[in-house]
Amino acid sequence: MTPLLEFRFGPPPRGHLLSELFLKEGVESRLIACRLTQGRPPRLIRWLEIESPPDRIEPLLRSLRRRYRRGHLAVARLGPGSALLRVSETAPSICAATYVAGGICVSCPLLPAGEAEPWRVILPRGNRANALLRELSIRNHASWAISRVEPYRSKTSLTHRQDRALRIAYDLGYFDYPRRAALGDVARALGSGRSATLEVLRRATSKLAGGRYGAEFRTRFPVATDRRDPGSAQ
Repeated sequence: MTPLLEFRFGPPPRGHLLSELFLKEGVESRLIACRLTQGRPPRLIRWLEIESPPDRIEPLLRSLRRRYRRGHLAVARLGPGSALLRVSETAPSICAATYVAGGICVSCPLLPAGEAEPWRVILPRGNRANALLRELSIRNHASWAISRVEPYRSKTSLTHRQDRALRIAYDLGYFDYPRRAALGDVARALGSGRSATLEVLRRATSKLAGGRYGAEFRTRFPVATDRRDPGSAQ
């Protein structure tokens, strides 16, 4: 199996309309999926779930409708302070380079955050990794600087030791309420000390929670073959 590399880039330059608006309005957002369309220039279509104070959702949606052309924004209300957005916008060159190289985004640089987040992408070592660097060079996106390249390690996959510890703890009743087994019982079954057992269990449960609530992988659809922007169809 070809080893994977993780590329980390510095924080994105300022000026992305949607992210800055969300930060200004205090909106929380979650990326559900994104898709790159062919064309000149290519467009990036994103599906986002957003949450804001209920009394701010309508002004926010009105602001979004003023900023996006007809057909480039679709809204579905999910509740008093939440909505599902489908946004079509000119694709940043960094996204286009990732798609061309066949990379997978581990974090999205276009989502608003309290602090600037690095952009992380994984690719197989070799031709695809070289393709990403080549595309970035061709597109002359000098404002993105590589800060780190290292072998990719999943932050949500359990190791064999962690999986075994969780299984034993579960079978013994360590997670039951009330508990049927204490930490010492799990440690004896594993043949390790209490502190080492507790560390393994915590790391394992943290990975499980990260897989459920984290955002290690972003859903990515293939590049559309239709050169028309689906977001502009009426």
